[in-house]
Amino acid sequence: MRLFFWGLVAVGAAYCAYAVMMSAWQYLQVSGVVDDVMQPRAIADLGSARAVKAKILRETAESGVPLQDRDVSVTIENRVYTVNIIWSFPVIIYKGEPVLSIPLSLKRSKQTAGAFYLPAGRAFASAIIRSTRARSSPAGTTFTNRSHERIAPAASFFAS
Repeated sequence: MRLFFWGLVAVGAAYCAYAVMMSAWQYLQVSGVVDDVMQPRAIADLGSARAVKAKILRETAESGVPLQDRDVSVTIENRVYTVNIIWSFPVIIYKGEPVLSIPLSLKRSKQTAGAFYLPAGRAFASAIIRSTRARSSPAGTTFTNRSHERIAPAASFFAS
């Protein structure tokens, strides 16, 4: 009888450890998805709160975390996106209904103005080109941000 009791205690402790690890895994998955969606370019591309919410729901479902529409709340106020997610991990389920659950929540905010926005396309590419192009001094010599001697030798490889 004693062995049976301690066996049940061990199984219960293992199941509790499993539940804690699975809820931590779900939290990390949802956190990663929200962080990916809240990247500056991703927010600029999505625009509306409804689109951000739809992308979060779609990507969490792909990662294996079942979230409902009512679990995710996205608000936009003064160019600040706020994502609030509240869900639970069911530990004990009886007749299809969760009896015991671990509540989890995540809240992230991201401002889209100023330093958080990275220009896409030509503006960003032209800034890179402008910083690496050759510049001439008043004396007629050319300066660059890199050493041409290391990249290409003075004499051509194909010259005979």
